Amino acid sequence: MTIRTQACCLLVGLLFGLPAQAWEIGEFRNGMSRSDVEQALKTWNFDKTLPVGNDGLLAYDLSGNPTGRRFLFTFCQDKLVAFDQEIAPDFRHFVTIASNYSNLYGNPLKVIPYTSVIASGEENLLAMFWRKGSDFLGLKYVLYPNSEQLSMTVQVGNNCWQAPR
Repeated sequence: MTIRTQACCLLVGLLFGLPAQAWEIGEFRNGMSRSDVEQALKTWNFDKTLPVGNDGLLAYDLSGNPTGRRFLFTFCQDKLVAFDQEIAPDFRHFVTIASNYSNLYGNPLKVIPYTSVIASGEENLLAMFWRKGSDFLGLKYVLYPNSEQLSMTVQVGNNCWQAPR
C-alpha cells in the first residue's frame, strides 16, 4: 500500500470515527422526527402539548401541577434541532448555571442583552451561549414586569436558522 493510499484510509477512518453531531436529553435527541418526539412525549404525561408555529412543539404542565415542566422542541425540515427546558426562574440560578458552563466550556461564544417594551411594561433578556463540540448550549433569563423566566437550551446548526439563537 502506498503512503498516499494509507493516508487516505487513515483520513476516512478518522472521519467515520468522529462523534456524530448529536445531543441527547432523556429520550430526545437531535435529528428525531416530529412524530418520534410526539410518541416519546406520551410517556412523560404532560398536561398539554401543542404546536407552536410550523416548526415548534410545546409540552407543558398546567399551573396546578406541582411538576411545572415546560419543554419546547424546535424542528427544521421535520428534524429536531433545538430543545428548551424551563427551570425555576431565579437570577441566582442563572448565575450558578452560567458559572458552571463557563468553568466547563470557557467564555460564552455569544451574549445577547435585549430590552424591549411589551404591553405590560418592559421586558429584559440576557442570553448566553457556549459551544460544546458541534452543539450550542444556551441559558436565557427574561425579566418581565410581573414575572421572570429561566430556560436552558441545546441547539445544533441547521438549514432553517442560524444557531445559536
